[in-house]
Amino acid sequence: MNNQYILTVIIPLYNNDKYIKRCLQSISNQSIKNIKIIIVDDGSTDDSLHIIRWYVQRYDFIECYTSRRQGPGMARNIGITNCLTKYITFIDSDDWIDPDMFQLLYDATQKYQADIAECSWRCIYSDRIEEETDNTGEYIVGDNVFALHGEIQWKYFKPIACNKIYDKKIFENIRFPVGKLHEDEFTTHLAFYNARKLVYIDVSKYNYDRTREESITASFREKNLDVIDALQSRLDFFYEKGIVELQTEMENMYFCVLLDRLYKCYLYGIKTDRVRKIIYDTNEKYFLNMELPLNPNYKHCYRPRPDEFCLFHQ
Repeated sequence: MNNQYILTVIIPLYNNDKYIKRCLQSISNQSIKNIKIIIVDDGSTDDSLHIIRWYVQRYDFIECYTSRRQGPGMARNIGITNCLTKYITFIDSDDWIDPDMFQLLYDATQKYQADIAECSWRCIYSDRIEEETDNTGEYIVGDNVFALHGEIQWKYFKPIACNKIYDKKIFENIRFPVGKLHEDEFTTHLAFYNARKLVYIDVSKYNYDRTREESITASFREKNLDVIDALQSRLDFFYEKGIVELQTEMENMYFCVLLDRLYKCYLYGIKTDRVRKIIYDTNEKYFLNMELPLNPNYKHCYRPRPDEFCLFHQ
């Protein structure tokens, strides 16, 4: 481990020349100073890489790596591989943090001997600011199963990568998926599971810039179905590890999201092979072989005839 720094900040960067300076400034302004910054440029075509090289030439605590366009998952993985400090954290290049965020989280890890410390956040829109929580200042401490339960309920511990600091050992066997949306949803439960103790602080310290996303999130794309794969992987993980107390609640969450995404596919006219496969796999895995104490006359197999209207009817 590098004794000079205690925390490495990993920043995936792609075409964010208008925002990266703000992000870096918020890190430089932290009350805790022994911080290393690893920036991974993911094939930017704007002035982002030129800006970063300027910083690297002037500040020895900033490193830059480059990658061909593979998404933030691969960029974070490159940062994890090159991290030499005890603690690690992630920030998106268009976001910024309050000056005391890292000090608050680091102090919490030391006080509670926690492997992960998490705070809340606020979303910055063009016309408003929305706080994610009530900002009570409460400290919530629990083990890995407690955190996984909070993740399902979207309470206390959440499947977001950027509002936390982690003991680096948490990521010894974890990497982000490449080319996926919702890459946090694929990995956060794995990080929680690897932790012995976690602490959540109900105060907003992370600022999510949503101004650029408003036009994007107003539409729905096939890639938004990635979250179904992410939640399925979490559900499968609970069964693999025998976390019985969370399985039913996780199944309920999975099916709520599944049906919501399939309905959105119907609304947006998305009738692709991927949609067909999701419907077929769900039918085969969950509905055809349901071992429920029901009268057989009331069991129904969702397998439309070719002439029937269905979600993927051409």
